Amino acid sequence: MNESKLMSYITSDFASKSDMKVGAEEWQAIIQEMLPKFKKAGAIRQTVSQIWNKEGVFRLGNMWEYKDEKAFIACQKLFREAEMKFDQKAQISVKNFSNRGIILYDVIL
Repeated sequence: MNESKLMSYITSDFASKSDMKVGAEEWQAIIQEMLPKFKKAGAIRQTVSQIWNKEGVFRLGNMWEYKDEKAFIACQKLFREAEMKFDQKAQISVKNFSNRGIILYDVIL
């Protein structure tokens, strides 16, 4: 059974395919460096996907799972830190849209 209680799903829209590629690589480099902090704060899982069913849209999806509300709140501080690093390094325009939820069902087939 999965121990996740909360999740967030963030979509990130980029101006071009090359911006999306650079953005994905820079973001992952920052997150990889910070993974021990995220794990200590209570993050359980991160999944990154490229959204492909929207023609002419360059979008990534980031799903994060947390063990509880306390972990979610602690990770928000880490995200602000990561976002500042991203803005300094990548210097590309990105629009983020956040959704958060309580996991009601988690079916593993």
